Amino acid sequence: MGQKIDERIPKNSGEGAGFSTFNAVQSPWNKLYSYQEALHYASRFESVLSAAATQALRIMVPDYAQRAQMMCEEAYARLYATGQLYGNDDGFGIHPFMCGQFAGALIGDKGDDALLMCGRCQDFGTYRAEKELDVCDWDICGSELCRTTTMSLQGQADASAERRRKGPTMDYLMVEAKGCGDRHCRIIAESREKYPAPPHALWESFGPAVTEDYKKYTEEEDCVSESMMFREECNYHFVNGTNNETDSSNQMVNMSTAASLYILPAIAEAVKREYVTQTQADHILKCVLEAAGKAMFGERYAIKACRDYLGVPDSVGEDGRILGGLIEILLQSLVCKYEVEAFNREEVVLVIDRTGLEITGTKNVPEAHLMMWQGMVKTLVNTQWSVWEEDSPARKMRVKIAKKIDKFM
Repeated sequence: MGQKIDERIPKNSGEGAGFSTFNAVQSPWNKLYSYQEALHYASRFESVLSAAATQALRIMVPDYAQRAQMMCEEAYARLYATGQLYGNDDGFGIHPFMCGQFAGALIGDKGDDALLMCGRCQDFGTYRAEKELDVCDWDICGSELCRTTTMSLQGQADASAERRRKGPTMDYLMVEAKGCGDRHCRIIAESREKYPAPPHALWESFGPAVTEDYKKYTEEEDCVSESMMFREECNYHFVNGTNNETDSSNQMVNMSTAASLYILPAIAEAVKREYVTQTQADHILKCVLEAAGKAMFGERYAIKACRDYLGVPDSVGEDGRILGGLIEILLQSLVCKYEVEAFNREEVVLVIDRTGLEITGTKNVPEAHLMMWQGMVKTLVNTQWSVWEEDSPARKMRVKIAKKIDKFM
């Protein structure tokens, strides 16, 4: 075999030649993707992985109400605990004079924009808050996730309230959800002291709200498609109602995903509650994610589109470099460190920093990606090729893409 890594143009090529610098990620074939495009790519890929993981969870816990209640309970407890330990009032623009669960609305607002879920605050009063979203990549996961994210926000709001003086209690409801087919996602938080309503189960976190008549609806032609950090009218900055301001450089480092934030923890909870054993959960997740990976490139035009997207030259045939290049773009977009040990027509070996994928401490996120990649290689390249982990150093995942015969695959 010749050299282990195919010749690549260095990332600093042209430095000192008078060219302006450009914030981008780079494919192995010198194709550049802007910061904005990289974030959108990573967001959509992780949402597709999350949607597939949700399908696996639906197999493990078939009853909708049981599944949604379990997801809401797990997310509420975890985000409540996180909010108690790592509350960051200054980072969300929560002023010292604010009180009660009302301040949780500021947490949700900034988190939405950072995850490319753009929209607007329609109300931000003492006893009521309303947020309307035009875009959500996670909508393909389904309505259980919409309920769960609402309750995770409730958990953060409750934790935030405990760090300040007593104030109005706020009941967070999602009265519209793109995951249900609505044009918008809409969360309305209401003070139950001012706007009484019957109690509801945790998973019944959908509307209607008592203050339904106050709802402000944005017509489709007036909707936005980018977060504030990518819009000129906002001076390319996120700025909230309390003048908390950030630019794109610190909005989305290590993008969190529905899989790591909600779905994989819910699968772990399903095992804990003995809906399934750990062996059954691992088997179901592997089967579903591999199938989802195969479906991504089942149509031949998808293969051509991927090659064009990566800038793969005609001289590169059907081999693992195509998937290897695509994985590199994802890792760069997620700001996940990795090393290229081999990249040639015979094999690709990437040594990936696990902590770059374990964004929220969910330990099996790297394995979920590996399952997805194993399915993808079968259609993006062909069935002679496989993806597996081999000889991984501590805290890293050494991923190999090569030909492999397996009579029990």
